[in-house]
Amino acid sequence: MLLRQISSRSHLLIRSTITLLIGIVLIFAGSCFSGEKKASATETTTSLEEKSPSSRHLQKVRYTMKWLHQAQFAGAYMAKEKGFFQQYGLDVEILQGGVDNPPYKALSNGKTEFCCMNLITAVEKNNSAFPLINLAQISQKNSSWLVGKKTAGIKTLQDLNDREVGVWRNEAGDHIRYFLNDNEIQAHIIPLDWSINLFLYDAIDMMNVMSYNEYHRILMAGVEPEELVVFNLSDYGYDLVDDGIYTSKAYYSQHPQLCKNFARALIEGWIYALDHPDETVNVVVRYMRENHLPANYNHQSWMLAHMRERILENPDKVGYLKPEDLILAEEILKRNGKLTYPVEYKDFFLQ
Repeated sequence: MLLRQISSRSHLLIRSTITLLIGIVLIFAGSCFSGEKKASATETTTSLEEKSPSSRHLQKVRYTMKWLHQAQFAGAYMAKEKGFFQQYGLDVEILQGGVDNPPYKALSNGKTEFCCMNLITAVEKNNSAFPLINLAQISQKNSSWLVGKKTAGIKTLQDLNDREVGVWRNEAGDHIRYFLNDNEIQAHIIPLDWSINLFLYDAIDMMNVMSYNEYHRILMAGVEPEELVVFNLSDYGYDLVDDGIYTSKAYYSQHPQLCKNFARALIEGWIYALDHPDETVNVVVRYMRENHLPANYNHQSWMLAHMRERILENPDKVGYLKPEDLILAEEILKRNGKLTYPVEYKDFFLQ
């Protein structure tokens, strides 16, 4: 009887031990399997992250515009918004330019890697100590006009002698001063920032405008086109192209592929912007409001439409600098004693 009880207890103990061992084995196996799964998931996540453009290493760079936020620079906004900069490995900070932050000064002081300037400004600023590279010539046409009211009695350029002419201060208005000098106009130059109020209230007889910007603002203020006299600088041998994208030769020498990628992404941004005007204007207005600038949807739409004409003059060569445009800028600077450093096309523009 006792043997049976012992035997029975032994069987129970053995079964319990076996059950316990099986449980331990299963738990161990499960933990190993779970660990393998976790490792696999981690590896997969890492692999996906490495392949994802949004998570790979992006090079931080700065781009200083020629002026404050507006549709004139829509290509940069859309290159950032739609991920074109990111696709080329760039994290771009877009900075305002203008009187308080002239783009060339920002570039030469190392406060930006890229900037936007008029061609004639870049050629004038170019020098042996700090040579420049044109990465893309965005604008293909002149946009500078002189505008006055017919009531002022101005009919020809010569009528500007001894008149008050509003001209943007600093480098933004240099080409207007050269234009007046080349045409032997002795006008009284009144420095302007961005306001058109002096013109509207007849405090000046004429002012320089961009056809895509201030001219439309004058119309929006209630002045009819028939009331204005317009001197398009292109009609007087001053068909100077405007916005180009620049960096220093030193920076390009150190980062040639990065510079090319920046230019390509910006051009792709412009093509997208011009193909999607409504979406683009919404983005432009958002940038303006975020920076506490007065934003008008209709005016920005006008500006973007007129930028299209200047950028897509030759759709197959967006961003191309024509050699004759560089020659014209040099000739004007020579006549005005402002060309300090002759420019070689092949060294100045990246084809």
